[in-house]
Amino acid sequence: MSRPVLKPAELMDELGVSRASIYRDLADLEQAGLLERVADRGYALGSLIVELDRQIRLADPLLNASGTLLRKLADETGGTVLLCRVHGAKVLCIHQEATQAGQTPVSYERGRAMPLYRGATSKIILAHLQDSALEALWERDADEMLAAGLPPTYDGLRDAMQAIRNDGYYVTESELDRGLAGFAAPLMDGVRVLGSLSVVTPAQDLTDARRKSVLTRVVTAAATIESRIEEERLKARNKKGRQR
Repeated sequence: MSRPVLKPAELMDELGVSRASIYRDLADLEQAGLLERVADRGYALGSLIVELDRQIRLADPLLNASGTLLRKLADETGGTVLLCRVHGAKVLCIHQEATQAGQTPVSYERGRAMPLYRGATSKIILAHLQDSALEALWERDADEMLAAGLPPTYDGLRDAMQAIRNDGYYVTESELDRGLAGFAAPLMDGVRVLGSLSVVTPAQDLTDARRKSVLTRVVTAAATIESRIEEERLKARNKKGRQR
């Protein structure tokens, strides 16, 4: 959300509704805790959103399956670890982990939706979308994809994404943040991509040996998260079967 605080007049213009309707709806949302008034600046998200965020984090299968793996991965690689999930045509960072010494400012931050077309974190997800979803994105966002440096035809895009899918990982350098390298692996639920796990670290610090080490650790951690998700599913099925 590029404008965290909105004025009633802005909402009236964007939504095309009357002043009375806007103020009535704002009052209802404020009473429910979904919005709160910010001095004379307008309205922002309210405290109930914080409660809902906590509930989401407690129930999120990716976060639950990750456990202490993200901290361990940050300690082992010295980079910033990003846990992201696909969110429509965007990628949403749901958790970021880094050691104090390895804290690297990155464009991805928790709660910020990012495009699917730039950076290892996003492209590994793009590569694992079903062909029908990839084609729909091409038909809608071809210009944006071309601006991001993706192939100029759908067939070329499909082939490039298939190559990434075959590798099972993706690495970029200075594609999203200058001077930073990203190492990403997909997080799958069967044939459905849930999101990605990635490590971002300064490219200048990377020797060939360290590149290989970071990539191996990212891929291994992603596989562990996938296994834990599958284990939880099997436990739930078994429990449901016993209750019948």
